Amino acid sequence: MTSGCGDRSPAEPQAGYRMHVASGDGQRGAAGAPLANPLSVLVEDAGGRPAKGVRVRFAVTRGASGGSHVDDALGVTDGSGVTGVRLILGAAMDTTRVDVSLAVVDGVAVQFTAVAVPAPAITQLAPTDFRSGDTVTIGGAGFVPGATSVRIGGATAPLLAGATTTTIRAIVPPCLAAGAVAVPVSVSVSVAGTASNASPATYRATRAPIVLRPYEALTVPAARLSDCLSIAGDGGASGATYVVSAQFAGGTQERSFFDWRLAADGAAPLAAAALAAGQAAAAIVASTDRTALQRQLETELRALERRISAEARPSRSPGPAFARVTLPTVVGSLRGFSVVAAVDGSRFETVTARLRYSGDHVLVYTDTAGGADQVLADAKLTPLAQLMDRDLYGLTVGAFGAEPDVDGNGRVIVLLTPVVNRMSKASECVLRGYVTGFFYGLDELEREPDGNKGEIFYAFVPDSAGRHSCAHTESDMVRTLQGTFVHELQHLISFNQHVLARGGEVEQTWLNEGLSHIAEELGSKMYEARFPAPLGRSTKEQIFPDSAGPFIAPLLLNAYAYLNLALEHSVTAYEGVGSLEERGATWLFLRWLGDQKGDAIFRRLVEAPVTGFANVERASGEAFPALFGDFSLALFTDSLPGISRSLVAPRQRFLSRNLRQLMAREATIAGFPNPFPLTTYALGVGGSLRSAMFPGTMVHAIVRTPGANAPIRLSFTTPGLTTFAPSLGGQVSIMRLPP
Repeated sequence: MTSGCGDRSPAEPQAGYRMHVASGDGQRGAAGAPLANPLSVLVEDAGGRPAKGVRVRFAVTRGASGGSHVDDALGVTDGSGVTGVRLILGAAMDTTRVDVSLAVVDGVAVQFTAVAVPAPAITQLAPTDFRSGDTVTIGGAGFVPGATSVRIGGATAPLLAGATTTTIRAIVPPCLAAGAVAVPVSVSVSVAGTASNASPATYRATRAPIVLRPYEALTVPAARLSDCLSIAGDGGASGATYVVSAQFAGGTQERSFFDWRLAADGAAPLAAAALAAGQAAAAIVASTDRTALQRQLETELRALERRISAEARPSRSPGPAFARVTLPTVVGSLRGFSVVAAVDGSRFETVTARLRYSGDHVLVYTDTAGGADQVLADAKLTPLAQLMDRDLYGLTVGAFGAEPDVDGNGRVIVLLTPVVNRMSKASECVLRGYVTGFFYGLDELEREPDGNKGEIFYAFVPDSAGRHSCAHTESDMVRTLQGTFVHELQHLISFNQHVLARGGEVEQTWLNEGLSHIAEELGSKMYEARFPAPLGRSTKEQIFPDSAGPFIAPLLLNAYAYLNLALEHSVTAYEGVGSLEERGATWLFLRWLGDQKGDAIFRRLVEAPVTGFANVERASGEAFPALFGDFSLALFTDSLPGISRSLVAPRQRFLSRNLRQLMAREATIAGFPNPFPLTTYALGVGGSLRSAMFPGTMVHAIVRTPGANAPIRLSFTTPGLTTFAPSLGGQVSIMRLPP
């Protein structure tokens, strides 16, 4: 950390700013609930232009004692000069005031007010002593039919028809407690996210069979499973069929395997042949990996960011301390750069580069050594530069927030240099791939001798003859860099928002990498919107237009590889920066999460004062295990063959993607034999499955009950029949399938 600049960042001069209320002032909202719209401000420079990268503080100065608070005390303005936070009102029927000021400039401030109005209220509850499956009647005020939910003991309760503004009937959910005991619980009503008061009641645990109708689902903690839940055989000649997903959904990143046993009222070992078949298929998929070297570099980059985060954090207020660097941006001008030249960061090379493109958001330089700046013709370079400048930059910062802009030039530099090519050996290209591009954390530090004090995306150059390392045509290079640019730009934005702006910790690797893969998918979605089927496709069989291929194709391969053996690959516990399978797992989870909560959740995850599981829970407003349980079911139930997708509740499926369709197409393209690779195991009555899993993994089983009414009791335990450590988050999600 340097001294002399105080808390000032390059985008924040000491004077000349103006700040205005952009939106959100004067709102009325339910007490104890978030306001409908964020509190947003616009910051302009002395010339009246939007000021990007300015840190803004939000403080509740009236109402804090009653519980009013903002979800983040600091915002960073985006390219339009706007930033905002959400205000959660306290319980009091009062006016809340929020004062907003610039982090480093005194005297520039605005103010917001909001008025709390009564939230939905429960005044009657009958009965107050109940069991699973009982019907309770809730009386009160402020209910909205069709927009009201009920929670009993922390679990969502199914609602019966006939709700009014004053009366709701709900069914008590199962497994609120284990054993034949009476426990106190609370009942609450929520209207469009606004919760009522909590009404006390008594829940009496029971072992009565749970009768799920087709497509109904629930998730039960493993510790309660055998004591509280048995699934009904449901009579008839054919019985009933259930998909059962057992998971470790705990908030731990420990990489150790944990043994487990999933039983259906009996004991028999899992057939070894079933696991061997899954492992063989996984090996076929893994053989296509040519990104190992790029991921090795990313491992070093994420580790570097963790090491330098303490130095990058300010001593008093969030944001880096830098001096402005003013350099010419005239096309044809030269500039020197220090470029990391080894995957482990142990070596640097000094290069001179020529500015070939100057845009509103992106500057493109090409290395002059050995005529490298002439390798990529203008006919190829200009369209790529314009794509990054006019589309990909705005797409990424719009989705995730502002990048640091430490040099104050308002633009990201793209440096095309053969130094990047030489980071991989020609002998490694076939099996381990090559480095394509990256941002480097040391460029964000003022006193780092090898840093360039700016946002620089280092990228490889075309090399058809293989003079530097692997051979790359112009077309291959242009295709590859599109997805790499948005992927790495998300990492840069994440480092800025978590460390440089808020002075917090680097985002956990699994979530950081998953969000970068979401950035790639957003590139695909941009082209999907531009070219709806059948436009822009070379063949009628294509799901995606040709232009979406560079973004979506790697994601589909990763997802297929993950589903091929979800038992062994974790959504949240990565090895290094994650295998292809692990990245496919996290992309699928975040895509499902975005479908459930809206894609705006991705920006909330990046512009956050917390990381990892706590970040997901903060951004979504739900406990991570509840999300993970429904996601695990969605992997199987998203698009059941021969069944209308609308019959499955939105919570148990993807909304913007058809998973089975995508995987079937991927199998055709890659030559894989299985159109839907998710492995499911048969769990017979009186049998069990045994294996081991990392945290963040799951196993899927199909349970078919006999025709008789005899119920089946499930259990998910250690092989010694003891309960798991609470940190593992052992749980089982169940959905009844159609006949």
